Amino acid sequence: MKNIAIFLIFGILLYACKKEAGEGGTSVIEGRVYKIYTFQNSQTGQMDTLYYQLDAGKDVYIIYSNDELAIYDDKFETDYLGRYRFEFLRKGKYTIYTYADSSDVNTTYDYPVFRHIEIKSNNSTKNIDDFVIEKNQ
Repeated sequence: MKNIAIFLIFGILLYACKKEAGEGGTSVIEGRVYKIYTFQNSQTGQMDTLYYQLDAGKDVYIIYSNDELAIYDDKFETDYLGRYRFEFLRKGKYTIYTYADSSDVNTTYDYPVFRHIEIKSNNSTKNIDDFVIEKNQ
């Protein structure tokens, strides 16, 4: 009986030590947010594309799971180069997103742009280089 109780307590402690995605780890997710403008060049008639970083102050949100419908757990305001950085993350699946501006003929609206990331090991850095907000003229 005593051995069963010890085994049960040991099993509960092991289960309780399993950490879910979130804060408290040693990993980092970082990247840049930038825009692409696609337009027709009036001189050549060809489609041209311009890339540039956003102004400071664009919010990037993180969700500690792959569920895009969940409420965000933290946010980071980009610096003057459009960079963001989420630190002290544990192994697990994450979703980051920001809002892109879009304009229709008579309406301007924002829509979310999502990226799904999985951190598979401690002390790792995930660089997200393709966080692009597109706006066509």
